Amino acid sequence: MLPENEKHEGRIDEEPKDRTKWMWLGVLALFAILVVVLLLTHRRERDATEVRAKHILIKFNANDAVDRARALELITDLRTRIGNGESFARLAKEFSNDGFSSPRGGDLGYYPKGDFEGEFERYVWIAPVGELSDVIQTSHGFHLVVVTDRRLSKADQYEMELERKAAEGQSSGTADSEPGSSTATEP
Repeated sequence: MLPENEKHEGRIDEEPKDRTKWMWLGVLALFAILVVVLLLTHRRERDATEVRAKHILIKFNANDAVDRARALELITDLRTRIGNGESFARLAKEFSNDGFSSPRGGDLGYYPKGDFEGEFERYVWIAPVGELSDVIQTSHGFHLVVVTDRRLSKADQYEMELERKAAEGQSSGTADSEPGSSTATEP
């Protein structure tokens, strides 16, 4: 056996160093980087056209004129009450026949274009945000609708801008192109 001082001079093979903790730190660092990359690349795209609305639905039997009249009277009364300042959310919870949205005060959440029916669909895409609709009838029943938010994709924004400019061009071009039209008034 060698004396103690010779062991430190490197003449005896030293035991290999334990590098496990460094390997685990490297694995954890790679894992953290992977999580960050996944979160950044899989974020929900906000560039989609969608609308958020709330509604009150009153169902009726389409084959029963009395039931239809009852439903129409109720929805008309609810519209008047909302117009007089009562809470849309409270009335939706109390009266709406939509089991999904009524517990949420009538809130339907966000929907893309084409997910609603007929007049309901047309209303949510043209109505001013925050305005209460007239009574809207669909195959589900009578609705009162308020659009709470509308998000347009960049493509839809561009298309609407083109339509607006075309409409402005037609309206101004029509007035200018009429023979004998003048902005000055004659005495």
